[in-house]
Amino acid sequence: MILNLLKLPTILLLLGCVFNTAFAADRLTDLSQAPDIRAQLNAKYSTVLSSEMAAKITKLSVQEGDRFKKGDLLVAFNCAEQYAQLKKAQAVIQAAEKTYAVNKRLVKLNSISPLEFEMAAAEVAKAKADISLVRAVLQKCKIIAPFSGRVAERVVNPYQYVKAGEPLLDILDDSQLELTLLVPSNWLSWIKPGILFKVYLEENQKEYPAKVVKIGARIDAVSQSIKVIAVIDGQFDDLLSGMSGRALFKALQQPNE
Repeated sequence: MILNLLKLPTILLLLGCVFNTAFAADRLTDLSQAPDIRAQLNAKYSTVLSSEMAAKITKLSVQEGDRFKKGDLLVAFNCAEQYAQLKKAQAVIQAAEKTYAVNKRLVKLNSISPLEFEMAAAEVAKAKADISLVRAVLQKCKIIAPFSGRVAERVVNPYQYVKAGEPLLDILDDSQLELTLLVPSNWLSWIKPGILFKVYLEENQKEYPAKVVKIGARIDAVSQSIKVIAVIDGQFDDLLSGMSGRALFKALQQPNE
């Protein structure tokens, strides 16, 4: 009887080990039977540059695939008319300021009425506003690169006339590429930022190390899935925005519960 009691803790310990082993095996089985997780590689920053004015393109310095740096001139428009308007506005303000200076002396001598002096001051203010307006338009005559990156698509050609709002260039920053995944919502019990996995990209048929950085804020009620954002863990020159493939997770990388 005493011998049996001494063996009881050992038996319980063995049962616990068997249970934990079976539980770990279930976790591995569940993940190995998970649906195919598609992964899409996208640029973190991308935008379509459009014309802010109706004008003819005089310079288009990039083609599809070209690299550029932040601050580079990408597109220039024919703004001869706007520059002529600026010269006219500058001449008007010079005349208005001279009239104002003369009226300022005359009003002190009571040679003109205060109203005439105020009207001269108003003409100066109006001329300054006209110059500001023309200069604001002139700022639209050039399109400067908002960040460093590459041209994904060039929609227009040099010397083409474009309308205001017409797309010109589709650009992206390929120095920061993100992976977008849709995973089952029940994975939220273990998938967290920092989880490591591999992604197989079909275009170049290679595997790359990746890391989860963000979990989406909403579960899709229809598909019972949630968006996960990850990044490629390292620098690889053969990656392009738009590549796609499969995310390869391993159960052994899950945190212990």
